[in-house]
Amino acid sequence: MPTRPRPRRPLRRARIAVNAAIRRLMEDPPSPDRTAQWQRLLVEWRELHDDDVTPAA
Repeated sequence: MPTRPRPRRPLRRARIAVNAAIRRLMEDPPSPDRTAQWQRLLVEWRELHDDDVTPAA
C-alpha cells in the first residue's frame, strides 16, 4: 500500500486550529450563532481534509 506524504506544517497547524475551535464551540450552549459557527468550521475542516480523500474503487 503506498504511503501518503506527510502534510506540510502550515496545513497541519491549520487542521489542529480548526479541530480545537470545534471542540471549544461544542462547550457553548446551543444558539443560532453557535450553529452558524459550526457550519463555517465544518466547511473549513472539509476543505483542509479534501486531500485525504481516496476515491472508492
